[in-house]
Amino acid sequence: MPQHIYFDESGFTGNNLLHPNQQHFAYGSIATDDLEAKEFVAALIKKYGIQGGELKGSRLVQFNKGRKAVDEIFTHFEGRIKLSVSEKKYALACKFFEYIFEPCISDINSLFYGIGFHKFIANILYVEFMARGAGAEQIFGDFESLMRSRKTEGLDVIFSSSTHPENSPILIQIREFAQHRVEDIRAELASLGDDGVGKWILDLTNSALFTLLANWGLEFEQVTAICDHSKPLQHEQSLFNAMIDRRNRQFSTAFGKEHPITFNLSGPIQFADSKTTPGIQLADAVSAAAIYALTNTDNEHVERWKALIPAIGHYGSIFPELDTLNLKDLSAQRNAVVLMELHSRAKEGRHLIEGMPEYLHLVTQRLRTHPIYV
Repeated sequence: MPQHIYFDESGFTGNNLLHPNQQHFAYGSIATDDLEAKEFVAALIKKYGIQGGELKGSRLVQFNKGRKAVDEIFTHFEGRIKLSVSEKKYALACKFFEYIFEPCISDINSLFYGIGFHKFIANILYVEFMARGAGAEQIFGDFESLMRSRKTEGLDVIFSSSTHPENSPILIQIREFAQHRVEDIRAELASLGDDGVGKWILDLTNSALFTLLANWGLEFEQVTAICDHSKPLQHEQSLFNAMIDRRNRQFSTAFGKEHPITFNLSGPIQFADSKTTPGIQLADAVSAAAIYALTNTDNEHVERWKALIPAIGHYGSIFPELDTLNLKDLSAQRNAVVLMELHSRAKEGRHLIEGMPEYLHLVTQRLRTHPIYV
């Protein structure tokens, strides 16, 4: 029999990753069955006097009895919970690399991913934004608006609003690189279209669900996915439908670490009402707990939940990796040099990737023998 996995999210803002009051997104999942979930939820409601006849994660975390109920969920379902948790501003920075830089270097993108160039760009943008560096907020805002509308009429002046006399040198390089490679960006946006993947291009729901299912697939031969109603998921399901009755397991080593990219679904994703589906209520509770733990510091439950998250909340999670910016390390120095080279080539109209493998080899050898001291 397929293993039932129940899913629900917390912190959903769709394509708006700059929402001021919701900085994190969590997608939770629990492996159980309808009978166990129904009996367990009913017992929690009775024990803690929970109003409304259902578990609502956003309400549970607001009072002590509710947080105790969530504690029981974590204890009872230990080993059967997986979370994907992301910081939205950093996720937007990652999307920036994916849709501004990657189309320009797509022919040999594995070379750049292999040296962590994508992380370097995403993290430097994130740091600029969080430090309120001049122009960074405008770049983020312009990029989000561009991806949400996918209108290419204004691409010729892309990110012009971020121009500021106090721009950092690296922000200038990133902005000018994009401005000189407008045609690559235009082609990428055109390939997305208005439907399917293009409709919810910045939303994190699909990627979180896919990663969670791929990792559940390592534990169960076949799974049935039951999700709360979700516009992004219901809008486009072709990627998940391709996994129905898929028996072979495949892995990818992209980004330097092996991870599963297939799983075996018993059928199309099932969508259910959380009010009548206790398994979804449990997934909602653990998702809300993850968000609460990341944004609060005022009680004992936060400390317990924060300690749990590293083990159960790393599946497709997106958080800053600021060590990638440590200019004492060869990798960060190399990526800074690569950005300068790409910026120079773009500005001068030269081929971006011609001879780049050899260039990277020479830069690496040079930095090993003559490191930049900072």
